[in-house]
Amino acid sequence: MNTSNPPGPDRIVTMEEIRKDPLQFLTWMHTTYGPITFHKTERDNVYSVFEPELVSQVMMLGESHFTKQGTPDDFMLTPLLGTGLLTSHGDTWIRQREITQPMFYRKRIESFSTMIVDEAQALADRWINAYHQGVDVRVDHDLTSMALTIIAKAMLGSDLSSVGRGFGKAVDAVNAHLSHGDPRDTPDTDEVIRDANGYPKGAAVLNSIVDMVIQARRLETNLQEHDAKSDQQDFLTMLLETSDPLTGEALSGTEVHSQALTMVMAGHETTAKALTWTLYLLDQHRNVRDKILTELDVVLGGRKPKPDDIASLKWCRSAIQESMRLYPPIWVISRRSKQDQLVSGFLIENGSLVCISPWILHHDPKHWDNVDYFDPTRFLAYGTDRDRHAFLPFGLGPRQCIGRGFAMMEAVLALAVILQNVDLKLKEGHIVEPQALVTLRPKHGLVMQPTPL
Repeated sequence: MNTSNPPGPDRIVTMEEIRKDPLQFLTWMHTTYGPITFHKTERDNVYSVFEPELVSQVMMLGESHFTKQGTPDDFMLTPLLGTGLLTSHGDTWIRQREITQPMFYRKRIESFSTMIVDEAQALADRWINAYHQGVDVRVDHDLTSMALTIIAKAMLGSDLSSVGRGFGKAVDAVNAHLSHGDPRDTPDTDEVIRDANGYPKGAAVLNSIVDMVIQARRLETNLQEHDAKSDQQDFLTMLLETSDPLTGEALSGTEVHSQALTMVMAGHETTAKALTWTLYLLDQHRNVRDKILTELDVVLGGRKPKPDDIASLKWCRSAIQESMRLYPPIWVISRRSKQDQLVSGFLIENGSLVCISPWILHHDPKHWDNVDYFDPTRFLAYGTDRDRHAFLPFGLGPRQCIGRGFAMMEAVLALAVILQNVDLKLKEGHIVEPQALVTLRPKHGLVMQPTPL
């Protein structure tokens, strides 16, 4: 066993340095120091793991060895979400995963497909209307709004657009604050102070709306016949009808609230970013877009897509996967070591921060040919010879994203509907570059010009 630290800079690397360009910093660490590295910040001893085999070793061990508790994500998200599935730990997380897993079975998530298609069609229609008005569209904002509407209907059974723009504005305010990362290490710039000032009101609005929906659903359930079962299949209904597997009692109001808010907040952002980057890349690679259009004509023949079509929409699905390779919405994953761990012969000490970067894994030429080129054929066929842990858009191991099936279904169906209806071209002169905040997003947004098909 090597008791010395892995290679890395022999000085403290400040969070200010890292924050300037986190992707460049991770790339520099990987190319300079190798598959496992070490650096100190003002707060932490940080080990970064860059090889699929080592990443698997860390992430497959689970909560007993590497936990999310005490990570930057924990400090950033828990004040808003409470102890929901995304932010709970240990036995609490295991119990919550057992409760929520049935809610994401295939037949259940497919029951939302018609709603997803309808919302995508509504967005395409708005973009067509923008064309007739001669205005450009903010694709990233509009996709976030669509994904938020979809997840609210699926998770809460409610069209929250009916409460006005307040819900969307509250989500924007909260996301703006969270985008600055761990509040313990966030400098007090004018932008950070502005977003921090908007956060309490935004969080209060979200909490009050979620509480209102929960109370309305409880009242609706109580007014039903004693032996009647609700015919709604949304996440909230299942939560209210679920019993604690340990006590047999109904879930507490606090737990129902935390789970519902967690699913709404976590369930819209990454899908919206994946679709944003896909539409950008399809404009830059018109040959791939043409292949998808041909596929849509052959498979759908002008009708709207259904879940059964997804297996046949190979180019559509593969384009989304390739966009998540080039621009992974979740670009870094962090864990906290709960005990001394041996990884690649190096001792990772108890309490250390361990970072895994899908950005690095997805751009490593050891695992991907022509690594910076958009090539969906990488995903057209299963059983490729690359390491299966070199592609981690939804994480890995016990805490792999529970909603990955829903997210991929939503992304494929929505992309198919959009491409059936409208062509989107990047506005001339608009600069697109990735910005690594909580998710990987276009720094200046994505402004495009729509044209009806």
